[in-house]
Amino acid sequence: MMAEPLFDSAEFRQVCGHFPTGVTAVTAVTAEGTVAALTVNSFTSVSLEPAKVLFCVTTFSSSFPVLMGSERIAIHILSQDQQDVARRFATSGLSGAQRLDGVSWVPGPDGVPLLPDTPAILAGRRDEVITSGDHVIILLDVDQVHLKPTDVPALSFYRGRFVAPSRPATE
Repeated sequence: MMAEPLFDSAEFRQVCGHFPTGVTAVTAVTAEGTVAALTVNSFTSVSLEPAKVLFCVTTFSSSFPVLMGSERIAIHILSQDQQDVARRFATSGLSGAQRLDGVSWVPGPDGVPLLPDTPAILAGRRDEVITSGDHVIILLDVDQVHLKPTDVPALSFYRGRFVAPSRPATE
């Protein structure tokens, strides 16, 4: 049995906010055509062989049932000039289809919406789903990548705000 924490959820969120994260847009579609479009900052690569990534989503998200009913999912890495997409995809009360209104997209494999203006896209099949607390960890077997080289830094989230690096990393 876990001991009672010595902090509340607001304090926990504030502490976690001190770690900068990248910002992604996740899209999916069910066989019936219901679309998910959401902003996710809990994304990481898991494995190179086979290519595998993960992201986390809360179980009370309106997108959760769509993600669970979708075989294919796409993760879009956003650039600093795509804050509008991140904000739109994070808007409560809109369906996935409504969130895509006014956003440039094309249908990808099995109809999954792909955002061609993003610097990088990873698409693949939903693999494992692991429940932990009020979130699920969704593992994705990546079978497609799209890279659009750009000098625009990636969009990040830090202490409750969108931020961007002051300059791109050198190679």
